[in-house]
Amino acid sequence: MISFAFAAVGVFILALYTGGVPFISLLLAVSFAFYGVIKKKVEIGALTGLAVETMIVTPIALIYLTFLYSSVTDALYLHSLSTFGLLVGAGAATAIPLLLFAIGARRIPLATIGFLQYLAPTITLFIGIFLFKESFSGIHLLAFSFIWVALAIYSLSRTKLFKRTHLVKLEKRPAS
Repeated sequence: MISFAFAAVGVFILALYTGGVPFISLLLAVSFAFYGVIKKKVEIGALTGLAVETMIVTPIALIYLTFLYSSVTDALYLHSLSTFGLLVGAGAATAIPLLLFAIGARRIPLATIGFLQYLAPTITLFIGIFLFKESFSGIHLLAFSFIWVALAIYSLSRTKLFKRTHLVKLEKRPAS
């Protein structure tokens, strides 16, 4: 609960700073959390699950691409073989991490998956700040500090040392 409060404060600070609640970011986080839980709980192989997901999404994507291609001239830019090859390669570059995620989600605890989900955005943030010189104000630092402290508190609470120490304290309490 303490880590959740710290994370909420961090998001609240960013919401105040930007002038609005980051609905899309929160929706993305919640939807990916549910995706991870479903991947963990459904008794289906990783490759089969990815095939089912692809079968569900493909008709929607085809309808969208048909609409886009018919309404915008050169929307898909498929005039060269190299562009077509890049698009096919982009599909593989997307499918392989999804397959590996599905395999990993079955083998490691959800808490670990949640922790790992902070790595890519954090690395992206550092690349943006230090490589591309994106702006990062004191408010950003304050907000992200709350979020990272929340992550640290939650991660430490999941360790065996914390659980062992916490159990010792509970055992020393007088019975009521």
